[in-house]
Amino acid sequence: MMARRPKPLPGDGVPQAAYALTECIQRRLMAHLRGTGLHWGLRRLLQELWIADGLSQAELAHAVRSSEASASNMLKHLVNDGWVERRRDAYDYRISRVYLTEKGRALRDAIEHECAAIHKEISDDLGARDAKRLVTLLGKALDRLLSVENDDETSATGIYDSPSPPGVL
Repeated sequence: MMARRPKPLPGDGVPQAAYALTECIQRRLMAHLRGTGLHWGLRRLLQELWIADGLSQAELAHAVRSSEASASNMLKHLVNDGWVERRRDAYDYRISRVYLTEKGRALRDAIEHECAAIHKEISDDLGARDAKRLVTLLGKALDRLLSVENDDETSATGIYDSPSPPGVL
């Protein structure tokens, strides 16, 4: 049986194709996360530690755009479930650093393995040169959107920031 194709966004362009690809990849990765009890926020904290283990609580909160109080609450769940552990900083005992446990590293390894398998499938189909070019193009597209996003955060207002027209709630 063929896998379900993600429901596309309206239109036909780069955002629609990227969205469908992302949805498909997320489904594959979610198979490793089923049954872990990790909701989105907890997964985001783990992802940050998969990239840079030993971050402080403040660094983690900043990385996931959360308050330190929310990050602390999420970290309690991760500690209680055995995904991470807290250790005092070797140089500043006021700082608590967060490290992956064996359980957290095993999940990271499973996700890395699945990402490598997905990359291989795509590379085998496209060829190594086109796969590398695709990675480059996706990186350029991401850089462009991030630069526009940064500009928007500092200068533009969103539709929800504007007052409603008279008579509209």
